[in-house]
Amino acid sequence: MKRVLGWVCGALLALVAAFWCVTATADLALSAGVYGTPGRYEVDTCHDTNSSGKNSRYDCYGDFTPDGGTADDAVYVHLEDTGRDYPDGSGFDARQGIEPETVQRVGFWGVVGELWQVAVCVVVLAVLAYQAIKPRGKDRRKEAHRREPSRRQKAADRVGYVVVVAIPVGVLSWIAMVAEPTP
Repeated sequence: MKRVLGWVCGALLALVAAFWCVTATADLALSAGVYGTPGRYEVDTCHDTNSSGKNSRYDCYGDFTPDGGTADDAVYVHLEDTGRDYPDGSGFDARQGIEPETVQRVGFWGVVGELWQVAVCVVVLAVLAYQAIKPRGKDRRKEAHRREPSRRQKAADRVGYVVVVAIPVGVLSWIAMVAEPTP
């Protein structure tokens, strides 16, 4: 029963992490300029929607103007949970996604702001894969008497390397995002 519950919980966590990974990767690709309409986002106003004051959650309102466009081409966009309180009247280079309300900051700071989410997803998925692949119980005792690790153990070790790389990438990206200078 315990093993079945573990597999069910692991499968649910994998589905959530995979969904988050897909959306975070799409945002990362937009920030990196892989797709979307280039332009500039001009902030009208930002405000903290979290009334408790403990954790800030900034929503911003402003206009996205495509490159080469005029004020008539501008689209009014509400950005939710921007992660920072942009000063009124400030602006930044951005890309608009397939949906008009999807706007992401581009360049180094835009990529850094999205990279940590992808790294966290990769870590969660890799840890779950490691748990599913690594030898269990009797297999592990047999493994101790062999000179050469099994193919299953080698595969689990390779997945472990992904975790070892993704954790520092995520941590460094998150630190850089927090330390980002306000435009």
